Amino acid sequence: MKDMPKRWAHKHGAYYYRPRDHERELFDDKSWYRLGKTYAEALRRFADIQELELSDKLSSLIDRYQTEVLSNRSQSTQDGYAVALRRLRAGLGHNPVASITPRATYRYMDALSKKKGMQVANTDLKVLNQVLDAGIRWGVFARHPLRGAVRPYGKRDGLSPGEQRYVEDWELAAWKTVASRQQLAFAAIVMLTGIRKGDCLRLMDAHVGPETLTVHVSKNGRNVVFELTPALRAAIEEAQACKPAPSLYLIPNRDGRCHVSEAGHSKPWDKSWRRSMARAIEQTELEQGFTRHDLRGKVGSDAEDEYRAQELLDHTSVSITRQHYRRKKRTIRPVK
Repeated sequence: MKDMPKRWAHKHGAYYYRPRDHERELFDDKSWYRLGKTYAEALRRFADIQELELSDKLSSLIDRYQTEVLSNRSQSTQDGYAVALRRLRAGLGHNPVASITPRATYRYMDALSKKKGMQVANTDLKVLNQVLDAGIRWGVFARHPLRGAVRPYGKRDGLSPGEQRYVEDWELAAWKTVASRQQLAFAAIVMLTGIRKGDCLRLMDAHVGPETLTVHVSKNGRNVVFELTPALRAAIEEAQACKPAPSLYLIPNRDGRCHVSEAGHSKPWDKSWRRSMARAIEQTELEQGFTRHDLRGKVGSDAEDEYRAQELLDHTSVSITRQHYRRKKRTIRPVK
């Protein structure tokens, strides 16, 4: 057929386009791309694809996400996401947003997993999904291009599951014999409330009321209010009694300041915790240390059910609680 656009062809009753090598990403990586059965249909489809090619680049969407969304998250979340966003900007940022397809994403994940491992590739997929979620909210496109179509690496792909440590009661008791008073007070508060390390270390005396304890959750900016039970009141009083210096903070450092820096780090506290674990392994029957995060895992595991665990850990979804914080091995009751 004469007068067709360049690189078009008509065969088998339909119109086709033969993409150049640098265009194939927009045409499902095909060497012959079917545009439509009629000439008018083919023209509309070709015009739509050309519009995609001129749309905003993913790097621009990443920039806006960092400015408007990520900046409102906790410092530790910002630090973790920033690394993934740098990789995404380098690997996919030059692509138009609308050309971020499952095929292109899988290609990126496969290449990244060979260099950095499957867990890193899964992290980038998680962050990319959040960037695209923001794009939908801003009207960049109407439908999420990856949700339900791209799955993270799992056991079937050979991914080794991360260790989910369950701290036994005797292990906790062994560590307590060598821990400092302040560490014991910290552990008592976490074990009673399930709050995160940073949120616990940021607690101030002003957060303790006559009947309640108010905890500001840095991860989502919400306040969680706990009833001041006798056990929680005793743990708070112990924390106040063992302050190394006068301070407005409940668990301050030796200078009376917060253990958590403005950047969200608590390196001196973490170092002290590791030293206590080393002493426990050397002086008691404890064979393997545990982290402050493992204490949250114990809270979630020891709760009477997963919904109570979700409430304590302040999760938006019970599936998160079930997957990561119900670590105790379950005994299944047979039919009879």
